[in-house]
Amino acid sequence: MHNVLDAFAAEAKRKRIAAGYTQRKLAEKLNMSVRTIMDLENCISNPKSETILLIARELNISIDSILFPDLASGTVSKSIIDFFSGKTESEIQKYISLCQQADQFKNDH
Repeated sequence: MHNVLDAFAAEAKRKRIAAGYTQRKLAEKLNMSVRTIMDLENCISNPKSETILLIARELNISIDSILFPDLASGTVSKSIIDFFSGKTESEIQKYISLCQQADQFKNDH
């Protein structure tokens, strides 16, 4: 079995860099100390579950993919979740329908 915390640390660092965050910027955004982020990324701490969850949410890291790396990913990106946040089920269904129509149009041409 792989080391779950090491896998999370590596993914957090990769996603943080991809998002354009410095360790300091991420720490400030999450109201944490920079040392917390540094220690996590360097695998020299055992962070609290709350810390892991906050970082995972901010960086769109699937905890399932870390715990069960052999399972297929079914995650939805943070930008999609943010886009649909506050919309009614009816509005969401309209967007889904439009996307399905666009997909069908693309496949037909």
